[in-house]
Amino acid sequence: MIASVIRQLCAMSILCGAALSIAPEGVVKRVLELVCSAVLISAVAKPLIGVDFTAYALELARYKEREAEFVDNSEALRDRLNRLVIEEKYETYIMDKAEELGDEIGGAEVTARWSTEGCWVPWSVQIHCAGGTEEHRELSGRIEAELGIPAERQQWSS
Repeated sequence: MIASVIRQLCAMSILCGAALSIAPEGVVKRVLELVCSAVLISAVAKPLIGVDFTAYALELARYKEREAEFVDNSEALRDRLNRLVIEEKYETYIMDKAEELGDEIGGAEVTARWSTEGCWVPWSVQIHCAGGTEEHRELSGRIEAELGIPAERQQWSS
């Protein structure tokens, strides 16, 4: 729509310019200048007169809804990515502590929760290992003391 309006405006401008260049000086040229001005003003005003403002308002409202949806989705994605990065760092920390203690574990899966302080904190951990909890008591104690995950929320599985 905008392209066709611009084409029409350019065509009218060229036509008016050509007419004014061949018009003789005097009253005829002044009348032709007024007519060309009116034609160009009508060419500019025509698209504005035909605008349906209720449809425009509805489209604007739809775009605002889409914008809000995109913002919400991006914030949710950012929060999820932050949580995943934090969980991964805690998992790496547990694996490093296990290696430091000489404890053989296959992996750790940390679940983080949003705290009242406004940050992600480790909530629970599932540790994959060869033996039971008794053999890994020292690592369990370190997880409880350093990460704040009590033994009740530590799951050891083989």
